[in-house]
Amino acid sequence: MTKWHLTVMAGLTFVLSAPLHAYEDGKFYYEGRTQEKIIALTFDDGPGPFTQQILDLLKQHQIRATFFMEGSQVESYPGVARKVLEAGHEIGNHTYSHLNFNDPKNAVKDKFIDELAKTEAALQKAFNNPSYKTRVVRMPHGAFGKHNRAWLLPTLKEKGYALVHWSYGTDWLLKKSADQMAQEYIANARPGAVFLFHDGGRRREKTLQAVTTVIKALEKKGYRFVASEDLFK
Repeated sequence: MTKWHLTVMAGLTFVLSAPLHAYEDGKFYYEGRTQEKIIALTFDDGPGPFTQQILDLLKQHQIRATFFMEGSQVESYPGVARKVLEAGHEIGNHTYSHLNFNDPKNAVKDKFIDELAKTEAALQKAFNNPSYKTRVVRMPHGAFGKHNRAWLLPTLKEKGYALVHWSYGTDWLLKKSADQMAQEYIANARPGAVFLFHDGGRRREKTLQAVTTVIKALEKKGYRFVASEDLFK
């Protein structure tokens, strides 16, 4: 067998053994296992009025991020949702109406499945693609507790999703200044971190200011930002 044939066979072995997806259905992710200075940049609760400015910032820094979208927000801003998709960012499911599934009255499996399905339908309509489906879910309020622990991951596995949490986030604490927020993110930077910001909801001008500061400061320290699926590959 020639050296060329051996090289081709080695390449085929690598391709066949490589995972097809970044995620395993039904698995919980919150931090990457890497020594490289990589941080996953994620945004929740959008799309919204500040999403376009965040997209502009990411484009300026050549960053691909993950946007966990609410179905109700997609219905309100379908054109903005399309711009996120067209810019090449990863899109995740953040349920339709942002219910707290740690609350016993909401911790119902069928209600959760309906919330996911309504968000997928909203995305399919916005993207004019009836076969579109996200691969990842982020729980509203970070809800993964005693009231839903028994059924949440098995349900996600059944429906073809992974669950992505975060290692640090603070921009929802609106009494903090944008600079205070930014400095806290910077202090919590480490290889494999997953940062949570918000592009939907109230007072997102603070988020825009904070994430701008964080990106510039951490890039100077040698960090680069990626989408969640790129971290977990």
